[in-house]
Amino acid sequence: MKQSFILLFATVAFASCNQSSSVAESGNTPSKTLVVEQNYFDKTISNNKLTLVDFYTTWCGPCKKMAPFIEKIKTDRVGDVTVLSVDAENETNISSRYSIEGYPTIIFFKNGVIVHRELGYRNLEELTALVEKFK
Repeated sequence: MKQSFILLFATVAFASCNQSSSVAESGNTPSKTLVVEQNYFDKTISNNKLTLVDFYTTWCGPCKKMAPFIEKIKTDRVGDVTVLSVDAENETNISSRYSIEGYPTIIFFKNGVIVHRELGYRNLEELTALVEKFK
């Protein structure tokens, strides 16, 4: 009975999160961010503007510690970089394409091409320097 309830709850939770829009607000992530669907992801990274993609998990301590810095880059550097946050465990179709094996992983894209990749926690100064370098 308990297993059936858990399965039903997980199914309902998944169905309610599966929206038809490209992105949806989510409060379950390390910071208030957007849940990215594959089509929106592909379109965004193909842009000629620099795109920073933060691959994280909800249980990752360094991801949670870095989340406010990602948000600050997102709000303060709007003209220089587009920021996407991808829950690597929920969006396996995206994370598996880039062989994400550790968290957090930051990948910078320009015109659909990876220009730089970082694994592990980075502070605000380090993230800002990377945006400056690749913008």
